[in-house]
Amino acid sequence: MTSRHPVTFVCVDLGGVVVRIRRTLADTLHAVGVPSYVLEEIREEELVAFRECVAMHQRGEHAFDAWLDAAHAALGARIDRETILRAHDAILVGEYPGVAHALGALRNAGAATACLSNTNDRHWDALVELPSFASITHRHASHLLGLEKPGSAIYRAFERETGAKPAEILFLDDLEDNCAAARSCGWNAVRIDHERDTATQIIAAARAHGVAC
Repeated sequence: MTSRHPVTFVCVDLGGVVVRIRRTLADTLHAVGVPSYVLEEIREEELVAFRECVAMHQRGEHAFDAWLDAAHAALGARIDRETILRAHDAILVGEYPGVAHALGALRNAGAATACLSNTNDRHWDALVELPSFASITHRHASHLLGLEKPGSAIYRAFERETGAKPAEILFLDDLEDNCAAARSCGWNAVRIDHERDTATQIIAAARAHGVAC
């Protein structure tokens, strides 16, 4: 069903929409060879402290080296810094097939393309090298804005940075909480299923909101 008011901005999340990611600490540690028994020793309070370190990193409150020290301490120094670094890098698995072409098609159709992602400085340096980024004009992220999704402030900051009006924006994210927050700000939002073909979903959502791609 086509939107009555075609959008002019298509804004994508990165992890789970543009790039496939490992979604849990356990998955990333397994990927770099950390034995299961080490993971089983991590206490819940250590996981809570680790998640807070991650949040501070993606708000830009920790640069990478400071985050690495804080993460090492949060996990009770059970895992060495080099392993944490390799696990951090292993979060990014690779760009979803066809996404670069899909974003290029949106831009060729006259839509302004953008991203708004919860990420961090080290991941950002890798993400900007992806083929998809050549077709993303407005590049915004939590560590650059000092704000996180799903807080409403990051959506308002995006509007200020781009000049886009809420009703003009189509936002595509793999987390429903982030989509719901965008809708509460007056944006159009569609949740993307990260386990399916994300490029096809991007095009379908854009067409449903009036982008002739």
